[in-house]
Amino acid sequence: MTSFFRSLQVHRTTHCRLQACLIFLFFFIASSTLFGDVYRIKKGDTLLIAVVGQPEYTHSVQVREDGRINYFGGEFDVAGATVTTVNHLIRDFLVTDNQITKPVVMVSLVQQEHGVFVGGAVKTPGRYGISPETDIDLYRAIALAGGMGESADRQGVQLIRKDTTQKVETYDLSTHSPYRDIRVNINDLVFVMPLSVVEVQGQVQTPGKIFIRGDIGIANALARAGGPTPEADLTVVVKVEKNGKRSEFNLSEQFWKSPPDDEPPPTLSDGDVLYVPNVFKTEPIYVTGYVRDPGPQRVRGPLNLSQAVALGGGFDASANREEVIIHRQDGTTIEVPFTLNPTEGATQQHVLLYPGDILEIKKKFQVDWSLVSTLSFIIFSGISVILQISQ
Repeated sequence: MTSFFRSLQVHRTTHCRLQACLIFLFFFIASSTLFGDVYRIKKGDTLLIAVVGQPEYTHSVQVREDGRINYFGGEFDVAGATVTTVNHLIRDFLVTDNQITKPVVMVSLVQQEHGVFVGGAVKTPGRYGISPETDIDLYRAIALAGGMGESADRQGVQLIRKDTTQKVETYDLSTHSPYRDIRVNINDLVFVMPLSVVEVQGQVQTPGKIFIRGDIGIANALARAGGPTPEADLTVVVKVEKNGKRSEFNLSEQFWKSPPDDEPPPTLSDGDVLYVPNVFKTEPIYVTGYVRDPGPQRVRGPLNLSQAVALGGGFDASANREEVIIHRQDGTTIEVPFTLNPTEGATQQHVLLYPGDILEIKKKFQVDWSLVSTLSFIIFSGISVILQISQ
């Protein structure tokens, strides 16, 4: 009997040690994820700060011994910061100081190795190393970054020279433009300007994205989408802006008449969505899974993720609140990160659900520690019995 209790005590001690090891392993993995390798700017580093379309604001600055840089009268403490952080600091400074309204700032670390930086509307922006003997043209530099993205403005490709002139050159690389031998030098910056993107969905002939420069009138956007279908309800067309603001328009016959001079026609800007509902039926948006009130939600127009979850009664206690799944009416499925923090949910707010779509909320992953504890005890008990038998 005494040996049995001693064996039981050993099992419990081993079990506690196993739990401690599991907890240590968990925190080790978490700390490795949270504190991954991110380059921090050091004293003596050289930063190239460029503002697209504003060549006079392109300068190279070196981090002083006090860890600070000076850029157009502004002092910035950058030692220990990331390049992304410095990018935000410069952009906020230019806006706050009323120097540039909407600056497109590019901050890059001038490294010792030779290379070119390709950014903007390309598939894989970044810095690409090339040898001093390598002679590449502008087309080859863009190809290194995977080519242009679908929103690329081929008529607005900018080449920022890294020589003493800091010259900014703009080129037209569209298909109808003849080939030009444009050489790219070491440490030059290539930036492909992105086009504005709006969407027209619902009862139109060709729903989808439209790439534009600047803004576009609603009438022109409908025309670019092939025009409305016979089932389109033009009396309650919904416009959802990039910031989530909704507005409705009556695109009846009176709307197409010339508006008064003091009343400009409604337009779509970058990130806006125009939705044309069906005049004969109201299709629901289905909210399923781990919400308090799953089921169809009948709405006349698109919803963002927060609105759809709210109509479903909110998250259930077991819901995965970090990621949701959207099943589109056309059969495609996408997984979207979800956050309740409005400062971090800009991308989330721009993902819209349309009538006929399904929003699925999965169950969050939970570790059943009681089961782990029981299995661990059984395993170590079995090992102990085997060792005793072998002795």
